[in-house]
Amino acid sequence: GLLVFEHLIGKVPFVAHEMVREENGIHYCDKRRPKSRQEKEFPQIDFSLLTSEDDEIFSTTHRETKAQVGQRIYQFMEWLSERPEQHVGVTSHSGWLLTVFNGICECSNSLKGWFHTGEMRSVKLSFERK
Repeated sequence: GLLVFEHLIGKVPFVAHEMVREENGIHYCDKRRPKSRQEKEFPQIDFSLLTSEDDEIFSTTHRETKAQVGQRIYQFMEWLSERPEQHVGVTSHSGWLLTVFNGICECSNSLKGWFHTGEMRSVKLSFERK
């Protein structure tokens, strides 16, 4: 996200959100690094929504199911629906994005395919409260 939106650094908030991360568990490549390390490496990002120093979601014995990833995405979408911004960029992994468009959002089939590295898609979200 920082590479694509470099021209916006310091002009708009860049926020790390714990729920916007790849399906995880068992594979150490999916475990997030300590919060303090990320704050040092990426000072232009607000990490205040990460409530713990270490990854509390990751498990060495259990891989998240798609349903569990979907629950995290739904939590993120609830948070996003309360944000004041009208235009946002969400940067994540292809598996997470695939779950967004195949399990959480009602959308056209053109959005349901695999995301390639660095691929960007523009969508308009509307949130309906029932």
